[in-house]
Amino acid sequence: MKRILLLGFLALSAASLTGVPVLTNDYNKDGEPDQWYEVSDGRVTRLSMDRNYDGRIDYTVIFDSQGRKVREEMDFDHDGQMDDFYFYEAGKLVRQEIDSNYDGQVDIWVYLDGMYIQRVEMDTSFDGIVDTVQDYAAEASSD
Repeated sequence: MKRILLLGFLALSAASLTGVPVLTNDYNKDGEPDQWYEVSDGRVTRLSMDRNYDGRIDYTVIFDSQGRKVREEMDFDHDGQMDDFYFYEAGKLVRQEIDSNYDGQVDIWVYLDGMYIQRVEMDTSFDGIVDTVQDYAAEASSD
């Protein structure tokens, strides 16, 4: 218990140097924090998690001043590098970007209208140039 309190105090002390309070949680009760909450004006602005308890953050979500998601990042292969990104506007999911081969470069862009896919762009050769496009919104409007 003393260790948990000490870790929490150290996290809050370090956060006070940046001006952003950070709260931690030890969800699996192993004595190491695995959830971090940045707080501003009494609201959580960023939540980061170590979902597989390997000591590295593999999920982060950023919230706006109204508590709505702005951006999510996930590390699906748990290599310490985020590879799946979600972007929101006014709390509505508008785009997903994926690094499908885990080389540190996004190669799939999915444009959404809420839950509905409007367009998908892919770099199937992983050279940084989009070479495949599927425009579902254009197809739906031509029907």
